[in-house]
Amino acid sequence: MTDNLGTLGLFVVLALIFPFLLIALPLVLRHCGVIPQHPSHTKQETYECGMKPLGDAWTQFNFHYYTFAILFVVLDIMALFLFPWAAHFLALSRSAKVYGLVGVIIFISILLIGFLYAWRKKALEWK
Repeated sequence: MTDNLGTLGLFVVLALIFPFLLIALPLVLRHCGVIPQHPSHTKQETYECGMKPLGDAWTQFNFHYYTFAILFVVLDIMALFLFPWAAHFLALSRSAKVYGLVGVIIFISILLIGFLYAWRKKALEWK
């Protein structure tokens, strides 16, 4: 049991150190001169498939694109979670089937409530 706690502790420490390392490493490399501190105008230019960029890179997009993209990701993750459970449903014991079915019903209910809320607020209508 203590071996598992040691492994868990190691993963927790690494999970806490890794993000700070990713933030600090570029700063240290820039301070040492490995990364230039003042990149040229060409390096700051927007890259568009090897062509000269046309116009400004900061353009506004319709918010509905983001709404539908988030909805797609949510439904995609729902399928990702439901597929393994559905694939092994018949191989489960009776109690695992009941607990799994209750969990899936709760999971789909939460997503359905969010979908109905977005529908009621007319966030899914394209104007």
